[in-house]
Amino acid sequence: MSYTLIGSTTSPYVRKIRLCLHDKITYEFKTVNYMEKSDAEYLKSVNPINKIPILIDRDQPIYDSRVIYNYLTKKYGWTHLTIPEENILSAIDAALDTSINIFSLKRGGLDTSIPNSYVTRQMERIPLLMNFISPWAATSEEWDFLTMSLYSYLDWANFREQLDISAYPDMKNFLEKFKHSPGVEETKIVVI
Repeated sequence: MSYTLIGSTTSPYVRKIRLCLHDKITYEFKTVNYMEKSDAEYLKSVNPINKIPILIDRDQPIYDSRVIYNYLTKKYGWTHLTIPEENILSAIDAALDTSINIFSLKRGGLDTSIPNSYVTRQMERIPLLMNFISPWAATSEEWDFLTMSLYSYLDWANFREQLDISAYPDMKNFLEKFKHSPGVEETKIVVI
């Protein structure tokens, strides 16, 4: 086994890579919990970006889920994303980044209901991004990296109560449509 994936069982960025690898590539999954001091120190020692996921191919570390996907695409000859697909992925990742930022601020004790230009801007991004992604989500049929990415985000945002999924019927239908896809059950969110 030449691959090691370092990440958590709650990270949607890690999950989309786990879904991508599911039933295609054998790998060891090394879980870390950055809330624990020893895991946080370990993470800093293996990744100067101090984020997950990290894929290690033999001795080569690859940082960031998008870079990991592009690396695997080149290595295995998978179909590259088109520019419109890259734009959808950028929107999904922006929604994810925004939601994680808000979640982290709340978890860190910041009252996000108090007016703040940064928080306000972040909160305004979610509906814009959901409205941009919705038409694509409504017509998606393939279980591929884009649908894995959106599924990972929506499931996490719903789990962490960062998105009122009922406000976005296309997103609710999307989750329902793909909930039995390969790897979804095996990679479900587990809080350790």
